[in-house]
Amino acid sequence: MKANNKLRGSKLYNSIIYCLAVMFITALVIAPFCKSFYSYAAPEDVSDNSEDSGRTNGFIGEEESTDLTNNKERNSTRVVKVGYYIIDGFLMFEEPDIYSGYCYDYLQKIRSYTGWEYDYIGDDEKIYFDDLYQMTVDGEIDLIGGITWTEERAKKLIYSNVPIEMEYTTIYVKKDDATYSAGSYSKWNGIKIGLVRGTNYVSNIKDFANSNYFTYKAKYYDTDEEMVEALNNGEIDAFVSGSSHNFSDVSILAQFNPSYLFFATGLGNQDLMNTLNQALSQIETVDSGFKESLNFKYYQGNGVRNINFTSTENLYLKSIITNERKFVLLANPDNCPLSYLDENGNPTGILVDMAKAILDSIGLSYEFYIVDTRENYIHAINDRKADIIIDYASDFSRSEREGYYECNTYFNTSLTNVHQKNYNEFDTVIKREGDGIFKDTILEHLSGTENVLLLESIDATKDYIVNNTGACTLMPTEVAGVMVRQEETNALIADEISYRNIDYCFAVNSDCGNYLVGIFNKACESFSTIDSAEIISAYDLDNYRNNSFKAFIYDNPVYGFMIVIAGVIIFFLLNYIYIGKRNRKHVENLNKQLTIALDGEKKAAAAKKKFFDDMSHDMRTPLNGILGLTRSVIKNGESVIDNQDYLHKIEDSASYLELLINDILVMSTLGKVEYELDLKTVDPGEVFESIKNVALLFAQERDIRIVLRRKEIVNLPTILDYSRLEQAVLNVIANAVKFSHANGTVEVDLTSRMLEDNKVEYTLNIQDHGIGMSKEFQESLFDGHSKEGRGEMTDHAGAGIGLSVVKNIVEKMDGRIEIKSKENIGTIVTLIFVFEVNPGSIVEELLDSKYEEVSLKGINVLYCEDNELNMDIVCAILESENANVEKAWNGQEGLDKFVNSPPNTYDAILMDIRMPVMDGLSAASKIRESQKEDSKTIPIIAVSANAFEDDKKASKEAGMNAHLSKPVDPKILINELKKYI
Repeated sequence: MKANNKLRGSKLYNSIIYCLAVMFITALVIAPFCKSFYSYAAPEDVSDNSEDSGRTNGFIGEEESTDLTNNKERNSTRVVKVGYYIIDGFLMFEEPDIYSGYCYDYLQKIRSYTGWEYDYIGDDEKIYFDDLYQMTVDGEIDLIGGITWTEERAKKLIYSNVPIEMEYTTIYVKKDDATYSAGSYSKWNGIKIGLVRGTNYVSNIKDFANSNYFTYKAKYYDTDEEMVEALNNGEIDAFVSGSSHNFSDVSILAQFNPSYLFFATGLGNQDLMNTLNQALSQIETVDSGFKESLNFKYYQGNGVRNINFTSTENLYLKSIITNERKFVLLANPDNCPLSYLDENGNPTGILVDMAKAILDSIGLSYEFYIVDTRENYIHAINDRKADIIIDYASDFSRSEREGYYECNTYFNTSLTNVHQKNYNEFDTVIKREGDGIFKDTILEHLSGTENVLLLESIDATKDYIVNNTGACTLMPTEVAGVMVRQEETNALIADEISYRNIDYCFAVNSDCGNYLVGIFNKACESFSTIDSAEIISAYDLDNYRNNSFKAFIYDNPVYGFMIVIAGVIIFFLLNYIYIGKRNRKHVENLNKQLTIALDGEKKAAAAKKKFFDDMSHDMRTPLNGILGLTRSVIKNGESVIDNQDYLHKIEDSASYLELLINDILVMSTLGKVEYELDLKTVDPGEVFESIKNVALLFAQERDIRIVLRRKEIVNLPTILDYSRLEQAVLNVIANAVKFSHANGTVEVDLTSRMLEDNKVEYTLNIQDHGIGMSKEFQESLFDGHSKEGRGEMTDHAGAGIGLSVVKNIVEKMDGRIEIKSKENIGTIVTLIFVFEVNPGSIVEELLDSKYEEVSLKGINVLYCEDNELNMDIVCAILESENANVEKAWNGQEGLDKFVNSPPNTYDAILMDIRMPVMDGLSAASKIRESQKEDSKTIPIIAVSANAFEDDKKASKEAGMNAHLSKPVDPKILINELKKYI
């Protein structure tokens, strides 16, 4: 038995030794060829060391340039003294002897053409630009870079023929500082601006302010660093410097006065400037993309180019966000990895992710128009199915022809020639519709190409080139890399064409207007290279490598067989351990992902529930009053005397509910409340009576007693915004009721007094004896959605928007709000309003009363409306005045009825805006344009839920006489019809 065990152990030992020996020998054999394991389809470098590596691979480039390194006139030993003033991004220095920056890199490029050596003056010393400039004039320094041309300087210096950069005078503010808006110069008055002494920016900002009519207070500093520190400390609101400076955590407020930056030398250094000009000329010719690469390296994505829209652009954005405008995007499905469809049929890729990030940064809503083939993509472009094409290859003649506006480039790449290995002579070039890169000027550079073949897809192109040695194609470098990696036989190679680039941009459908172009331009400029790099890195081209067995065998036909044999042996030895470990790790990862997902779902559900609880509580208070009183009216029948009083109270509660909903919508879309007052002559007594009705209903639900006291009321016709005054007071009373103890009391005192210039001041004191507010919370109580989180306040739900609304309204009315509060004692809120008394109100009432004699009996009104309930409501209002109503359910139907009826059939037209088939604006325009006798005179009145100023303006421009907002006020509607009839 022992012998048998020993024998079995010996066999097992020998088997293990044998397997290890096989593995060791296999490793030794394949080790020298480990690099060939990777397919040639993905070479590490597009260039090679063959004799043809210096050629253009079938493309004709620029003529061979003169090599300045062999120029006999060049003094290769000359030491040039360079003025080196430290500016972040332009000229930088770190210990020990680490130089960088746009100008420094430019100097190194010049050195490769001239052989100069540099002695940097001022790199490690506190020497300012003014000092280095004077040293250059005096001949103590040979060369200074980054200097603008002025007539005075040109008398003392010799400037280079070629500028090294374009610079703008730039106004910088703190990042995310929205105090000053781009273009709104009237709001800049008194802005404190920092400037560096002795720079051209001092005169530039002075001229800019004069031409745009705003004033500023200048504060002067010696360096940019001092200005940045002053901005961070709040000493200044903004500072002025050049666009070539690299600042962090700032935004650009304005850029103006473009000027070139040059190299310059003293008047006695003409020979040096001659050599420099020759080098600069060579750089411009041979390295045309050098400046662009430097800009990308030092100035893109540095945190400076944050989005700072103009007031007009902000208004446009607010409008489309408020109206829930969703833009339709289009992307090429056959351009992997730039844009293609994932396994679920959804657009993905580098350009898709970048476009999403840019649109998300603006806050726009969007959806994709899905196309599954390149042919459908072309049809969608020609038929203008989308609002925005996200992967448009810049070509202004093409975009103009197709009806699109081009935005600035947000992704740039080079073109690459794909062809079979070892074949550099071509007779056929393949192109595809939709690439936007096959211009005649590019095709002309293909040496010996006689035929141009149009194919329908990337895959068809790949198959054709594999089977035809003389075929080639052009495509973006990233797309070429994927094609070469996915080709199974590894027969293709990609040669980058460094002097040919392709720029991708957004193309905006001209039907969307041109506001989006400016907005997208700024958003694209603000898109940082860090974000761009993260997106690009997620699409590693090696992820698209064809790692099939066939591809490997094509690269390594002999050693491939040996590796397969060794792999089989290793597989059987390690299979169990590897698979078990992988499965366990996979299960662990899945469990972690599930845990994270469930936790996120729980948090999202809790946040959603809290929001709806808050909204429900605030809106149910007036809703309960409406429902309760309505049910009382229904139950009591028509004969009860109190019904009329109930109906007035229902109307007051409904008005309060409407204002609350408006506040919530404004805060959720704009983040802050902005109002324009609608001033009218009203009786203040009516306002406070309405406030009293809603407040009492509000308090009854919580068993709170309200004491209303009026003292010395000046009850004269007053010019004010009835709705906003009511809203402000009710918000404060609502808070007082909510935060009072059960069965408590809220005291409201109203006083008024006459002021000079026919003005009256109303003062309301609202006092509760409830839970009060902490000192900490009082510092932020006017912030939108600000709510105190004390434990005893958990029962007091609400959106937390009331006081921010009140403060905005009170300040609009030339008043102020004062709050005194102590925890567990109570709160006193004082509201002070100043209104103008209207001494001519009696005359106005007489003028308005003349319309009361006008009768609507028997008039014919054409009403265009697609909502049946709205149609019934307006018809009921008009029929109560004995008017006749003709119904039209969309704009087209209304237009047809008007055009096909005899002249003067209708006395007026009521027009909804948003309708199917044809909207109200189009219908109104076409009615005015028609040749019918009464087309120019018939009153057209808009009745729409769109109540913004832009909507009213659009109605006027469409030819309408007036614009009424829904819900419709019967009195206003009837008076408006009487006025025009």
